[in-house]
Amino acid sequence: MGRPKEHLFSPEDFQKLSREERQLRGRMSTLKRMIEKREGEIENLKPSIMKEVNKLMKPISKKEKEIKDCQEEIDQLKTQIQSFDFEFPSFRVENYTNGGGDYYRGVWYVNSKKYQLYLGSEKKVIKRVKSVYPDYDTKSYNEKMKLVEDVYLKDLQLKYWKDQYGEFKEGN
Repeated sequence: MGRPKEHLFSPEDFQKLSREERQLRGRMSTLKRMIEKREGEIENLKPSIMKEVNKLMKPISKKEKEIKDCQEEIDQLKTQIQSFDFEFPSFRVENYTNGGGDYYRGVWYVNSKKYQLYLGSEKKVIKRVKSVYPDYDTKSYNEKMKLVEDVYLKDLQLKYWKDQYGEFKEGN
């Protein structure tokens, strides 16, 4: 069905091949050289392109670091607020069903007036709680609610404080 493949041809052997086969082998050889050349060019371009990418990424990385630093400071402030023994009302977390979905909210009372803060869908809340307490699934229902309350307590206190501060500013 054809002659056995030979990898190295002498000029005489190459001339013995049919015209079509010489053209195909020549084109294949040319394409292989083109691929090798372009791969080499890519390798030569990579360092300069990476320098450009790094230069473009610096402002983005800087902003991401600033955001992370701000989030860390907010977490520190939440902890600090909790440790100052401010007069906070008692908070609790409720889960409720609305439209077939389960949701969570934080609830507290000030001067017999009920305040609420939507915490999120069950999926979102449980995801955040599991990131803090990986053993969440092994707990009883009451223990799970306490863990949810523990994770969201600082947020509820911060919301309460913000609302109280807003009322104080409006009163002046």
